[in-house]
Amino acid sequence: MCPKLYKSAVVEYKFSYFVPAIFIGNNTISGNIPIEIGQLQLLHGLSFRKNNFSSNIPEHISNLENLEALDLSRNQFTGNIPSSFTKLNFLAVFNVSYNNLEGSIPRGTQHQSFNASAFEGNLKLCGPPLPNECPANDDNDNAGYSQDHTEDEHENLISWFHTSIILGFIVGFWEVCCPLVLKKKWRYGYFKFLNRAQDFLYVIIIDCVYGKRRLRSSI
Repeated sequence: MCPKLYKSAVVEYKFSYFVPAIFIGNNTISGNIPIEIGQLQLLHGLSFRKNNFSSNIPEHISNLENLEALDLSRNQFTGNIPSSFTKLNFLAVFNVSYNNLEGSIPRGTQHQSFNASAFEGNLKLCGPPLPNECPANDDNDNAGYSQDHTEDEHENLISWFHTSIILGFIVGFWEVCCPLVLKKKWRYGYFKFLNRAQDFLYVIIIDCVYGKRRLRSSI
């Protein structure tokens, strides 16, 4: 459901060369935030503060990986703060205060570094940086997410390791074989070298065998 606009709400778009941002604050807009917001991946700033938005905070906001400021304070949002928000590595300003959010605050460097005032006014919200601790089941959910995230990183690392080995083998193989295929002189020289090496090894082996026999016969 798209947001309904009441009174004369002004939608202010601020797009500059360096900091593209959308600020729709201090209005009486209600409804849900459209999931299409996640397609605006060039956004660096997003503010919906002091409106009447409701329902859950859409996880699609986590697709805005360049986001530096996100203000969703003083609305009627419910549910949890999406754990996918931990992917917003450039987030320097974050505020979800005075909503109806609940559950544990996602564990990530950015979220724990924000002041507790960014989360206040949500009576059922818990975990650092808020002073109230979460129940055991919420901690387990966060631990499960962290474990899954670690396992995904480990699988990606193994995948890249195998890929690098295969690419290295292919490149090394063609660096040796390609000149032999394309240049006739190199091919003749290579096989001539192999024949000489074979003869040399044959002589050494024969010499060792007969040397041992002569040693035994002398004893």
